[in-house]
Amino acid sequence: MRKVSAHYYLRPDGSFGKRPIIEMNDDGCISGVRELGNDFQEEPSLEYYPGILIPAFVASVQTGENLSFAKANGVLRIKEGDSTLDKQSFLQAWNFIKSTLLQQGNSETLSCLLSNHTFEAARQINMNEWGVIQEGANPGLLVLQHIDLRSFSVMEKSTFKIIQR
Repeated sequence: MRKVSAHYYLRPDGSFGKRPIIEMNDDGCISGVRELGNDFQEEPSLEYYPGILIPAFVASVQTGENLSFAKANGVLRIKEGDSTLDKQSFLQAWNFIKSTLLQQGNSETLSCLLSNHTFEAARQINMNEWGVIQEGANPGLLVLQHIDLRSFSVMEKSTFKIIQR
């Protein structure tokens, strides 16, 4: 059993929840999500990451006549077919989100763009266990770092780190 936490996490409805504890089994499947808010206390074996926990980005690639689905979370598990995504394809979602927000002065909301590349992308390809942080899901986890946590806006130095593949 693995437990991770951060300042915030992306809820299934696209809003941000404060001080979550996300419990996962050995296969990366989420067995529980507790949102503690201001009542947060450290627990034994809890891994804490400063920033915002989000599900891994979801992408699809065209392979010949068949569409193969891949979850881009650093390892790039292929659901069908034998095509692979390169590192640049994996980074496209984050680069798009970051550049859009920086160019528009963060007028688009971070949560909206994240939801489009996680929850909505997974829903479009009928992979409901991807793209969402909730019990029973197996989304892979990323933590967004160097984010302005007061305004939920990105900065030039904003990046992400893979937490769970």
